[in-house]
Amino acid sequence: MVELKEKANNYAEENVVNVLKEAFAKVYADGYRDGYKDREEEVPVDLRNNKTEYVDLGLPSGTLWSKDYEKNDKDHYEYLPYLKASKLQIPTEEQWKELTTECRWEYERQNGYRFICIGPNGNSIKFVGNGGFKAESYTCFNRFNSAIFWLKDENDKPDKKGTLICHTNNINIILKTDSYYMGYKLPVRLVKTK
Repeated sequence: MVELKEKANNYAEENVVNVLKEAFAKVYADGYRDGYKDREEEVPVDLRNNKTEYVDLGLPSGTLWSKDYEKNDKDHYEYLPYLKASKLQIPTEEQWKELTTECRWEYERQNGYRFICIGPNGNSIKFVGNGGFKAESYTCFNRFNSAIFWLKDENDKPDKKGTLICHTNNINIILKTDSYYMGYKLPVRLVKTK
């Protein structure tokens, strides 16, 4: 009996390395093929640091909106030109329209403006008046009084869709789609579906 146990242990020692090598090689090859396939099909994958928090506002589409704008490593808002922003899960115009029609909007003035979007389920997100930056410069526009961010836009024109959230005479909040030159750097809000 001892001899059989010893033979089994020797066999395991000799073969376990080969079995593990084959298993790891298969896992690596499968992952490589899946990644290549996703790239070929242009499947958007968010490889960011998973710091983005999403809020369920109770929208009929099931869209979840990010709690805040994307931030850089220094915890400042990330301002991106359209081509970089479009590689992320930015909202479509339809998702934006749903947000404007299904939610209640308020604003508060506090070192600029904060627009509060309250969903059908009572959860809320805020949009800070942040403006954007013109292409190749640090010239800011719509600073403090307007909240803007990119929307998905498939047209081949140099102007791309974005939002404009502002107010008039401290009475009405304006929620609309606007156009911005694709080289401008705007903040980024992300969305995902449940």
